[in-house]
Amino acid sequence: MMDERRKSERLDTHLDVQWETASGAYHGIIINGTAGGCFVQAQVEEPGDEPIKLVIKLPNGVSIHMWGEVAYYLPTMGFGFHFTHSSDEDQTMLNTWLDYLQTLK
Repeated sequence: MMDERRKSERLDTHLDVQWETASGAYHGIIINGTAGGCFVQAQVEEPGDEPIKLVIKLPNGVSIHMWGEVAYYLPTMGFGFHFTHSSDEDQTMLNTWLDYLQTLK
């Protein structure tokens, strides 16, 4: 199952998130996250396989931008999102995300 592929502990959270695709702008809630990705709760059409930039609003007011791809899609529930990293800025955003996750433990 999906849990078997997960390399990091999943931590529950509740964060506003926005993203855009060729078909429009969307919003949802991140209900849990790991070092490698998150689950976005949203009632949307299947996002497809194009790279997506999530804009995640942390509780301290900081917005981080995380690039990645949809790992799986659950109709009426949302989608699992796998972070990808390609630049120093992406790494900085990932570190900010990891710092936030540490506050949940």
